[in-house]
Amino acid sequence: MLAGAVFGYRGLVRQIVTEIVAKLEGKARIVATGSYAPLIAAKLPELQIVDPDLTLEGLRIIATRNLTS
Repeated sequence: MLAGAVFGYRGLVRQIVTEIVAKLEGKARIVATGSYAPLIAAKLPELQIVDPDLTLEGLRIIATRNLTS
């Protein structure tokens, strides 16, 4: 069942990325985030950067700024 979810989600991500890149005429840097990012990105060369902790790092930066101001 996990394989079906991974394959299905990869297809979904591939199509979304294809549409966005076409709309932006290839001027897009695609970043995969989240704990499953490495699994999903493994077979998607369209995803240029894989950073599973990007969202959490952003939240940490915001929290730090709010606590120090």
